[in-house]
Amino acid sequence: MAKTDQHSGQTQSDIREALVTAMLVHVPFDGWSDACLRSAAEDLGLSYDEAKTILPSDAAAVDAFTDLADVQMARSLDSLDPRPEKISAIIREAILCRLDNAEAHRDAVSQGLKLLAQPQHAQVAASTLYRTVDRIWRLTGDRSVDFSFYTKRATLAGVYSATLLYWVANANADRGKVEAFLDQRLREVAMIPKVTAPAKKAAQMGLKMAGKILGRMPMRHPS
Repeated sequence: MAKTDQHSGQTQSDIREALVTAMLVHVPFDGWSDACLRSAAEDLGLSYDEAKTILPSDAAAVDAFTDLADVQMARSLDSLDPRPEKISAIIREAILCRLDNAEAHRDAVSQGLKLLAQPQHAQVAASTLYRTVDRIWRLTGDRSVDFSFYTKRATLAGVYSATLLYWVANANADRGKVEAFLDQRLREVAMIPKVTAPAKKAAQMGLKMAGKILGRMPMRHPS
C-alpha cells in the first residue's frame, strides 16, 4: 500500500499524465511496451498493476501521449506573444508548436506512429488524429457543425499527417525546412473550399489520404 499513499492526493488524470511522462524516458530503449510501463511505474512508486489499470495497453499509452501533446500544444500557442489572430496563422503556429514540443521525444513520436499504423489499432489511430485536428480547429475559434466541419478537419488531417511524417523522416532538417514543407501543404489546400463535390464525400477522401500515412482509419463523425 505504501506505493499508492504518495499519490493519494492526485486524480487519475494527474497520475496518467505523470505515468506517460515517465514512460518517455524509457521509450527509446523499450518502445511503447509493458517493459516501458513497468519501468515508469517503478520510477513513480506505483505498482505495475496500478499502472496497467490506468494504461491498459500500448495503444492506450500512445493515445494518452498524443492527448498530452494536444494539451501542451494549446498551452504553447496561448503563450505566444503576440498570439496569432488569423485562422491560417493559428493553424500554422499550432502545428509548429506541437512539433517544437515533440523535439525532445522524436523517437517516442516515431514509435507511436508505427504502433498505431498496425491494423488492430486503426480505431485508436483514427480517434487520435481526429482529436488533434479538431482541437487545432477549435483553437481558431471554430465551432462549425455543418458540412464544413468535415471538410475542415479532413483537409487539416492531410496537412498535419504529411507534415508530421516529414518531420519524423527528416530528423536533421532544420526548422526552416519543416516550416517550408508545412507552408507548401497549406498553400496546396487553399482552394479546397471551392471544390464543388459534396462536403461529406470530400471529407472522407481527405481522411483516406491521411490514412495512407498513419494506417487505415475510419471516418469519425462529430458528436
